[in-house]
Amino acid sequence: MTDLLQRFSQKYAHICSLSSIGQSVEGRELWVMRITTNPTTDLPGKPRFKYVGNIHGDEALSRQLLVYLIEYLLTQYGRDLRVTELVHRTDIYILASMNPDGFERAVEGDCTGSSEGRENAKHFDLNKSFPDKDEPFSKTSEDTPEVTAVMKWILEKKFVLSGSLHEGSVMASFPSDDGSSYATSGLTADDAVFRHLAQTYIENHPIMKMDNPGCPDDPNKHFGGGEMEEYNYLKGNCFEVTLELSCCKYPPASQLFVEWTNNKEALLAYIHQAHIGVRGFVMTRSGFGLPDATISISGSDRNITTWMFGDYYRLLLPGRYDITASSPGYLSNTVKNVPVIEGKATLLNFTLEEPVEEMLLLDSSEQPLVANGGLSTPAPPIPRSPIHTLDFRHHSYDEMEMFLQLLSAVHPSITYLNSAGQSVQGRNLYVMEISTNPGVDQQGKPEVMFLGNMHGNEFIGREILLNLIEYLCRNYGKDPLVTHLVNSTRIHIMPSVNPDGYELALKAHKELVSGDLSIIGHDNSHRVDLNADFPEQSRLGNTVEAETQAVINWIKAHFFVLSASIRGGFRGVVYPSSIDSVDEDMFKSVAEAYYVQSQAFEEPQACDVPRTREKKGIKHHRPVATGTDMLTWAYRSTDTLAVHIGLSCELLPAEELLSEYWEQNHGALLHFIEQVHSFVRGVVTDGHSGKCIANATVMVKDSSHHVHTSSTGQYWRPLAPGSYHITASAPGYTPMSASVRVLETPLEQVDFKLTRDTLQPSVEEAEQKDFEKLVEWLLAPGELDQLIRSLLPAQTLQYRTYRERSEFLRGLTFNFPRITRLYSLGQSTEFRTIWALEIAGNLEIPQPAEPKIRFVAGVHGNAAVGPELLLEFASVLCLNYGRNPAITKLINRSRILILPCVNPDGREQAQEGFCLSSVGYTNAHGIDLDTDFFYGNSSTQPETRAVMDLIYGGGFSLSVVLEGGSLLATYPYDKPNQHAQNEETLRYLASLYASNHPFMHLGNLRCTEKSEDIPGGILKGADFSTHTGSMKDFSLDVGICPEITVYTGCCMFPSESHLFSMWMENKLPLFRMLLEVHRRLRGVVRDSKGRPVSDAVVVVNGSVNLHADSQGHFTTLVAPGTHQLLVQAHGYQQELQQVNISSDKVTSPILIDFTADSAPLSQGVFAIATASLMSVLICGLLIWHLRSAKFSRIRDGVRWLRRKRDVLQMEAVASEKSPLRQEFPDDSESEDDPFLVEGH
Repeated sequence: MTDLLQRFSQKYAHICSLSSIGQSVEGRELWVMRITTNPTTDLPGKPRFKYVGNIHGDEALSRQLLVYLIEYLLTQYGRDLRVTELVHRTDIYILASMNPDGFERAVEGDCTGSSEGRENAKHFDLNKSFPDKDEPFSKTSEDTPEVTAVMKWILEKKFVLSGSLHEGSVMASFPSDDGSSYATSGLTADDAVFRHLAQTYIENHPIMKMDNPGCPDDPNKHFGGGEMEEYNYLKGNCFEVTLELSCCKYPPASQLFVEWTNNKEALLAYIHQAHIGVRGFVMTRSGFGLPDATISISGSDRNITTWMFGDYYRLLLPGRYDITASSPGYLSNTVKNVPVIEGKATLLNFTLEEPVEEMLLLDSSEQPLVANGGLSTPAPPIPRSPIHTLDFRHHSYDEMEMFLQLLSAVHPSITYLNSAGQSVQGRNLYVMEISTNPGVDQQGKPEVMFLGNMHGNEFIGREILLNLIEYLCRNYGKDPLVTHLVNSTRIHIMPSVNPDGYELALKAHKELVSGDLSIIGHDNSHRVDLNADFPEQSRLGNTVEAETQAVINWIKAHFFVLSASIRGGFRGVVYPSSIDSVDEDMFKSVAEAYYVQSQAFEEPQACDVPRTREKKGIKHHRPVATGTDMLTWAYRSTDTLAVHIGLSCELLPAEELLSEYWEQNHGALLHFIEQVHSFVRGVVTDGHSGKCIANATVMVKDSSHHVHTSSTGQYWRPLAPGSYHITASAPGYTPMSASVRVLETPLEQVDFKLTRDTLQPSVEEAEQKDFEKLVEWLLAPGELDQLIRSLLPAQTLQYRTYRERSEFLRGLTFNFPRITRLYSLGQSTEFRTIWALEIAGNLEIPQPAEPKIRFVAGVHGNAAVGPELLLEFASVLCLNYGRNPAITKLINRSRILILPCVNPDGREQAQEGFCLSSVGYTNAHGIDLDTDFFYGNSSTQPETRAVMDLIYGGGFSLSVVLEGGSLLATYPYDKPNQHAQNEETLRYLASLYASNHPFMHLGNLRCTEKSEDIPGGILKGADFSTHTGSMKDFSLDVGICPEITVYTGCCMFPSESHLFSMWMENKLPLFRMLLEVHRRLRGVVRDSKGRPVSDAVVVVNGSVNLHADSQGHFTTLVAPGTHQLLVQAHGYQQELQQVNISSDKVTSPILIDFTADSAPLSQGVFAIATASLMSVLICGLLIWHLRSAKFSRIRDGVRWLRRKRDVLQMEAVASEKSPLRQEFPDDSESEDDPFLVEGH
């Protein structure tokens, strides 16, 4: 076992570490395998869980099963979603053999065991050797060193949950459930929690849940004090359940596979229970965790205490509780009515105040309310000055590390802590990102960067930035400015670039070492000044220090708008020495803003730098070096404009002065962040497709500093007020320029729509062509099936309760955050969340070329197969993203929405194995949801309303709904006597699913004794089950999205063993429908100048009307064949095109250009002609009256006018709205009409 565990620890070192907690009597190691991310470091925010096996040496099965469990967790990490989630979220410890000496004397095949193997080498029963609650501990470490080691381990780790594994029976037991006298000592305070924990294991064990294992009585088994589970509960904060796994204590090896199969699910499910109840932190006002603080629950006398970081985990069942946190020297804090929900721990943080006189005098009515997980409770008053909330002192590296980890754990929604690299001596260069949805490039959010401690002996930069991190975290949601900045900006802070130098300088400072403190710790461990270590552009192949390289990589991985290095030893804002005049004005503006906002520069000091360029300011601070300084490098080589901000004349200011420096500068630092929203910004897009262009270059005339667009096509360019000429360019596109005048207003938006250079092929075009070839390859016979067979299986098929389904979906988004997003569409009648899972390669910015497909299940709760098939489908997509090129490209160019269960209330009521039962068919109000989709119905069910809102605003190309109770596919309409305009396409889509199903296309239902034959396995919905208010009808009429309903099998709720075969039957058609949306008809409508026509209507085959979007794009699914497109738009001539759609080819986008914008010209001509002819007519009549000309001449003149009218009408035949049509009479009018004028 030792050799195997050591091999595991070497092979899987990234998620496990092996250590010994002590030795047995005979000197054998008590090996513990720790399995979690960062397995060699204690981190806050993870509950600690343990399994202990082989406590009795002759009970050998538990030892081997725990070795199997170790191997399973290690090998399935990254492959099995549940395992990956467990390892990420839990700190798992496994002691496979607590009694290795006894095991060596045990005999394989001995099911009843013996005292010789049961006890340790000193003949003590280890499970009965723990100190009894009522008696002093009588055992010595020489008698039971195993117990001594485990007791120390329990007290040190403060485990949340534990399982003690035994054999000799098949059952689960816990303190006081054996009817002993423990009930009088408080052990029953958590009786319900213990029963839930035990029941969790029992329900997942096929033999144990039968409650009749038939095991013979164990003569060695007896109840009494001194057991390990009792010690865990009373002394160690830990709930422990004793799990008896098998009747046979040491079964032969041939039975191990069966025993592993019986226990695997139960072992995993039990670990999950460490995440129920309430969790959080108990902190001081300065934000530091309070270890050993007490957490008490009203009505229970069993308290727990916090761990080293101040974090706690209290297992509780669903309900509402009054919870109190207390610690000696602090005022206790009670939160009442805390809700605990099923399956997920409620987050509840406490801040404890010291009992100062000011608080006693405060009127309680002035106390603000702080929300904790939806709770409102009076909070400590927020001081007027921000300095009183922070901790001002010199932090060692270890203290800084713990401080950052704690803040990250307490504020997970706005922080992302990572390491940009390591120092020469191996210390992490931590970076804290503070923003909503941190770690993700987001539309509209500029990035700003701070770094400190570039010189290790410049303490002030490091400490002020730690204060800034804490201030932003603690005041988010309380201070309006902080909340605005965090919501709208990605703030990156590296508090220590040179941790090695800092540790050396800190030691010298504390020990009062003689020597020049301005030198000690200034450089890194290789005695290199990091600020002079950045590469020169003209010197290729420069080698730089590890810290410098980490900073370079970090800056180049982002698109920082402004950057600041916080320094000591001088005061003032310093910028690069060699810059263009355009940017010098900008730097001066940034510097002046800092001086105005800071309180530190009201009185000058000797170390103040002149408010000019660096070469005139701190020339004496720049060492002689072969490299260049960071500011110059950043200006020449990156997007950011960087400055040094010196805060103090002292390099190592005294701790008592730190609060003063923070008070003077924190407002200016916040304003520095705010400034990134005051410049020129914009988006660079493809003028044809509207897609964002990443890494486009944005240049300002007379400046050599160029910026580039991020992955979302955004750019920010800091510029001082004035007029500028800006140009955007990208490979394959014609550059575009714009003039802009920057004022004092907060923002100037300058967007660029680039047109492609016809002489250079676009990268996007090449990628699109490659993708089209991939789709056509997969459409070839047998290729898609071959691809699916090669995919990594998810193997997650099982029926899940609502809680399990919710946790599974959260696990997917946790493990695949780049391509998944989980959100709520609403809540069911019984307030269960209706989840939607979105899978896409670019979640943040939908692209016009991305088709959107919807997969839905669980409209009827008793159709239980559909939800599990969709979860398996989602898992396979996620697991193979990045592993399989075809799947990766499909996800990158698709937007897949999976709605696994529309009716979670009905699903909870349905029963496995009941094929024809109607239990769970309706929602909790007894409504069939598929009859409730009526547009404008105010009494719609909440489940229906949630889905209707999704359909109405979705822009989907196709929807597939999985149902049960039959074996066929149906298409709209479900309502009677209704004919769909595109019925040919709808029928084709249904046949596409059926033809890829191994049995559905045969058309023989075989679901009743009276067999029915349905050609091709497809039917119109009304021919199968006619009804109104169906989802597919609503989707087609309101959502303009074709929807088919697939009935996956005759049984509504078959046994779980059938799920695998049903997945094998349906996985190919599911993938085929995903492929189908890429075979759609699509195009763009433009005018003669290439501008999109947003109000164009494309009429397909004279019946289906498609409306172009704002970029002129239109798309629809059509059956293979020849189709006629009539394109119309107000003010334009209509265009007619014919297109051929193939079943195994991708149709290239159709480009429709209106060749003549004739309406405005025609109307202008008609207006002029009308005025002219009326003038001529009036003049003619006047002349006739004045001169009494002959009648024949008048009639000839009128005939001439009519001939001119006919000529003009021929020229204006294209326009039906000519103003002249109202001025001239019809051709049927008599030539004698003019005589009426004379007569009158």
